Amino acid sequence: MTVEDYEFVLAELQRLIDDAKSLMTKFETVEFDQQLPGEYHALHELYTRAVKAQKRYTYEALDLIESDTSALENFNFN
Repeated sequence: MTVEDYEFVLAELQRLIDDAKSLMTKFETVEFDQQLPGEYHALHELYTRAVKAQKRYTYEALDLIESDTSALENFNFN
C-alpha cells in the first residue's frame, strides 16, 4: 500500500468509528441499548473492530514511513 492508500483507509475508519460512537450515544439516549441489546452489542463489536483495524493500519503506515523517509513528506498527519 502507498501512503495515500493508508491515508484513505485511516480516514474511512475514522468516519466509521465516529458514526458508530454517535449511533451508540443515540441508542443509549433513547434506551435502545436496553430494548435491543443484540443490535447494540453488534454495533459495539463493529466499533471495536474498526478501532483495532485503525490501530493496525496506523502501525503499518508508520512502518512504511520509517522504512522510506521520502514517504514521510507525503503523509498527512491530520
